[in-house]
Amino acid sequence: MRLLLAIPYYAPAYAFGGSVTVAETVAGGFLAAGHQVTVATTDVLDERTRMPLDTPALPAGAEVVRFRNASHRLAATNGYAPRGLRRWLAFNVRRFDAVLLHDFYSAVSVMSARAAERAGVPYVLQPLGTAGADAERGRPVVKRAFLRLCGERTLDGAAAILHITEHERDDLLGVGAPADRLVRMPLPLDLPQPSAAPRADAPTVVSVGRLHPIKRIDRLIEAVALARASVPDIRLEVAGPGERHQRELEAVAERLGVTGAVRFHGFVSAEDKLALLRRAHVFALLSQAEGLPMAALEAMACATPVVLSEGCHYPEVHDRGGLVTDGSAPATAAALAAVLTDQARRAALGEGARTAAAEFRREAVMPRMVACLDELSARRPAAAPRRARSPSAAR
Repeated sequence: MRLLLAIPYYAPAYAFGGSVTVAETVAGGFLAAGHQVTVATTDVLDERTRMPLDTPALPAGAEVVRFRNASHRLAATNGYAPRGLRRWLAFNVRRFDAVLLHDFYSAVSVMSARAAERAGVPYVLQPLGTAGADAERGRPVVKRAFLRLCGERTLDGAAAILHITEHERDDLLGVGAPADRLVRMPLPLDLPQPSAAPRADAPTVVSVGRLHPIKRIDRLIEAVALARASVPDIRLEVAGPGERHQRELEAVAERLGVTGAVRFHGFVSAEDKLALLRRAHVFALLSQAEGLPMAALEAMACATPVVLSEGCHYPEVHDRGGLVTDGSAPATAAALAAVLTDQARRAALGEGARTAAAEFRREAVMPRMVACLDELSARRPAAAPRRARSPSAAR
């Protein structure tokens, strides 16, 4: 099978969160199964930087075709406008057996879906928890307008729509996805193995992810300040890009008098992130809205229990691999204290977290995903081949 993976940002644009890692893992899984993979993406690297169009492909063996965004400033805030992508798709999409859309609310997704539709190539949508248009996820008016203008057509034309959890299934039904094309598919993640590395000396809470107000790290800092009444030496380690919001969060820590207990690492490498997750006693995320927090799953794979808000939409983890709260600072403080002060409970939750995360391991998920797209591509009627145009000619 020849697969086209369309996504607005791709490795090594790891500053854009776990979806980049998921896309890279998916590409690697299809390659390992003996299929050909081409990734169509843009040149965004992080909030400030573009990457060269000839940046080496990841993983080895994939073809990655990058298109320059008309405005990097807009692209860094999801305003992707890749020059040349539409033309490249017109000349190349017929050479693929299936198209996988790893995004929904973007020009990359719309262009790729329309090109596949015109060429008679089946496409699969995997929105990674981003399809909901409710107010808690932000920009509801813009998303609803997008749905009316082009999103509903993308949903209607998809051969299959992959969802991670039952909550995401409800989200997709809420925006008009056809129920008969919804397929449950956990995220395929290259999750770490538990390690014998020691935990931190002081009770440590870690939060990993792009710094954004929707993550409500300010509320987590407040919860840590409140938890000091029960855990005086509690510490919070925050890792993730987002310089502007980090300055606001530093001001929150200073106002609450916990500057010495809160450390901001900024963007960290995969190795450093793993070290933080393994050393922590608890992973915490109080997101207002989340498809499924991949960093939480990485922590769980390290046998690190989690404290999550209801907005993380992972209620199954409660009392199995961590605790779920209403996301308020007092409730979160109580949950953190409950885990940090009870070693036996923390160990039991850590083991439960490790077991729950196993469902999302790449080696468990990728055979199912490959089989799903293989079956869909096999239904495609034979068509006369069309000469592909080289990527350089399309840029």
